[in-house]
Amino acid sequence: MAVSEKAINFIQGNLERGQAIPGQSLTNSPDEPYNWEKPAEFSNPREAMLYIFQTLLEPETTTNILLSLGNGVAVIDIASITLYSGFLEGKWNPDLMTMLMEPTMYMVIALAEKAEIDYIMDAVDSDEPEQASPEKQIESLNRGASELDKLKKIAAEKVNPQSVPQEVREVIEETELPTSLLEKVQSNSQSLLSKGN
Repeated sequence: MAVSEKAINFIQGNLERGQAIPGQSLTNSPDEPYNWEKPAEFSNPREAMLYIFQTLLEPETTTNILLSLGNGVAVIDIASITLYSGFLEGKWNPDLMTMLMEPTMYMVIALAEKAEIDYIMDAVDSDEPEQASPEKQIESLNRGASELDKLKKIAAEKVNPQSVPQEVREVIEETELPTSLLEKVQSNSQSLLSKGN
């Protein structure tokens, strides 16, 4: 079987840019699987929720979440990033990740309310007009909502405190955010408002 010059150039270009060759993932050694190809660290939703909660309460993580919420990042986007990162690290499988969406959103909302930060559930909820050109807006509308967007909307409408164990809700209620975190978020929000005027 002869290999064309075009195919050789394509492979060489990918190698020079550091990109994977098509099908390369199928040739990985079975002795060195990716984290998500191994058995998940968590299979119990309650244990996974407690792990997520502990992760969200780390000072640096809490600061970043509150700053993101203050800058208009949607709750569902923060929850999605948190859960997808855990999936890539092998913490849970896709099924458990889907089950954890609602409790994770609740936890993010609770942090926002503790810090008295206005938040939006979904980027669609934002009142700000889009900056895209009319052509891009029409193109975006014609493509329609992807399956992930549909799932995110369903999850955003059904956030229920009952999806989070009582012990986690009690810890959320008792959590005191350090004043320095609130000052960072408030000063950042004020600087953004002054730039906008």
